Amino acid sequence: MERLSKNLSARTLWLLFALAAGFVCAALRRWQLASAFEEGTGLAVPGAQASVILTCVLVMSAAWFVILSMRQPMSSPPCAAGQARRWDLVFLDAGDPVYPISVVVAAFLAAASAPALLPTGISQWQDYQKARAALAQGLSVQLPSNNGALTIATAAGALLAFLGLLQMGRDGLHPGRRGKGGFSAALPGVAGCIWLMESFRAHAANPVQWDYAPLLLAIMSGMMFYMDFAGISAGAARPRRLLWLAAMTLVLSAVALVSAICDKAWADALLLLSQSLTAAAVLWRLPPNLEHPPKPRQIPGSKPGRTPTIQEEPTDE
Repeated sequence: MERLSKNLSARTLWLLFALAAGFVCAALRRWQLASAFEEGTGLAVPGAQASVILTCVLVMSAAWFVILSMRQPMSSPPCAAGQARRWDLVFLDAGDPVYPISVVVAAFLAAASAPALLPTGISQWQDYQKARAALAQGLSVQLPSNNGALTIATAAGALLAFLGLLQMGRDGLHPGRRGKGGFSAALPGVAGCIWLMESFRAHAANPVQWDYAPLLLAIMSGMMFYMDFAGISAGAARPRRLLWLAAMTLVLSAVALVSAICDKAWADALLLLSQSLTAAAVLWRLPPNLEHPPKPRQIPGSKPGRTPTIQEEPTDE
């Protein structure tokens, strides 16, 4: 019971601070949108109080999570005979349904953004082709600046993220083989690269407006978070850095989510919710297992030296 109490304490600490920082920054972002931009032009008001306070809180949050990650106790995970020490078993067959269920829900949130993106992309592609055809006939028309290709690619990337997150959730529900689960996180990371290009294309036409900066920061944070997660199975695990990235992804996504809801950008909102839920799941699962990593077990009857199925010992003692 003492270990269970420590596990709950570690989870509560990270989730409490991440959720509290996300809530405060989201409220400040709402204040910023209401007061820090000119009504007619949408240009940022220099030195606006809301913008200054939001920036300070974000910097303070990042610094605080650095301190938390540095103070986070961490033990080397045990390993089976002949196996290298790896952190991927932390997320495999945990006996804890919160992490896998959260990641599976995040997968379906990512997939739900595709129907919102695909019709828009197809419509933009058709309009672009019609304009090209009119120009070829000698008609005076303006060629659209967006051919819809990146929007369609973002929809495809959302489905790619769905597959990766679904595999991550599956590995958390059932015993998985070493090195299999972590690479799945690379799929939503790749999808984030496409999403980043589309968001920059959509918002950067007028460079004097930096209203889209929180969205770009949230996407970049999510990309690094997924890639760091994928590094667990690539033998390049950085658990403390993963904790920091998960916390900052949650905070920055909360800030960007306010803008997405106000602008009715539902596809962006769904993708932000997806990466926020995945980050929260990692903050739930990882901290208690850094100090007390789960132990691998050899399947009865399996040959020594072959890759064992990873399972975790019960958390209660």
